[in-house]
Amino acid sequence: MEYSLYKKDGKFPCDVTVDYDNMVFTVRDSDTTGEVFNSASEVAQWIKQHWSVDQFQRPDDYFDLMKHLESSLEDETK
Repeated sequence: MEYSLYKKDGKFPCDVTVDYDNMVFTVRDSDTTGEVFNSASEVAQWIKQHWSVDQFQRPDDYFDLMKHLESSLEDETK
């Protein structure tokens, strides 16, 4: 799963990658700083702590991302 979202104050997109096949779990913020994680749950936790829906140009993109992350977390625990 790869997502790109645009913050209201950023020139570059925020990118989120959750790839179980290759064990890649990353977040890149609009200022191009990035984080690498060991699991999708760590990605979700970071996003909840650092981002909020009102920061994004299209709030629905944020909600879609969170919905897919929650679905991934359910699959991860099975």
